[in-house]
Amino acid sequence: MKKKAERKKFLSHVLELLVVVGFACFGAGYMLTGGAAQVKQFAYGENMMVNVSIPDLGINRQVQLYKGMTPFDAILRVASVKTEYYASMGSVVTEIGGNAQFWGYKVNGETPAAAMQDYQLSGGDNLLLFKLEW
Repeated sequence: MKKKAERKKFLSHVLELLVVVGFACFGAGYMLTGGAAQVKQFAYGENMMVNVSIPDLGINRQVQLYKGMTPFDAILRVASVKTEYYASMGSVVTEIGGNAQFWGYKVNGETPAAAMQDYQLSGGDNLLLFKLEW
């Protein structure tokens, strides 16, 4: 009986130690990052309209999105999409509406320095999708 009680006490001490170490690691990480989130949080909310143009497919439509949505979300409103994942680039759109090709995008005539699934659109934006030439 005594060994069972000692083992139970030992296990409870190990569990307490794990909890304390976990909190210490969390606190240290929080302090090292300055208490700020490392990933931008999207605030989905109000409706907005975005113009989507894919000249190669004859698509030119206005779609309703929500604040915080991306060009990738907008494409899904007008055509089928296929993607491939590359370790160096992340997910890349490789087919839109059955047209297999690598696709690029511009917003209001500018090429953003963000991946299609990361860039947040704003109401009234003009999204242009085009085939990338290698």
